[in-house]
Amino acid sequence: MIIGIVGKRLTGKNEIAEYLSLKYGFHVLDYTKNVLAPLLKKEKKAITRENLINLAMELREEYGNDILTRMIAEHIKRDKNYVIAGVRFREEVEFLKKAFGNGFVLIAVDSEPKLRYERAKKRKTKGEGSLSFNRFFKIDRLPTERVIPETMKLADFLIENNGTIEELRKKTDSVMEKITDNKPF
Repeated sequence: MIIGIVGKRLTGKNEIAEYLSLKYGFHVLDYTKNVLAPLLKKEKKAITRENLINLAMELREEYGNDILTRMIAEHIKRDKNYVIAGVRFREEVEFLKKAFGNGFVLIAVDSEPKLRYERAKKRKTKGEGSLSFNRFFKIDRLPTERVIPETMKLADFLIENNGTIEELRKKTDSVMEKITDNKPF
């Protein structure tokens, strides 16, 4: 089974992915860790949100909106379960549905904007810890970010993440119960 997770920045995509790994044995695939960061390191560039977005857009312009998903899919072995954090584009969902059929499920995760900003201040990764409130939300209008709400509409399940990690995990368990009622994994 392949689970894709779509959501805006700091909604809990990676938290869900890590939980699925810990509790359910899923292998985590991440666009930043598995595709973009290694390419930036090869080019000797810093791993900042700006550099990640620029590289992703360059690749998408040259090879299509599903290129990163095609690249990440090269890591998938058919006899294992995977979770892909950070699905963004409709074309990525279409690729995964075509490649894995009923073995693919898309989960959207959403959070209140102010809570996302507070998480950025605490997390301090990808150069976001020092961003002003306005600059943080300006990033949501970048090409790689503004498509996310439309892609979220394609999800099989929606998780609202405005509470504690424990609440997020309970919601994730609830979704997994629904998924496993319909599909073996």
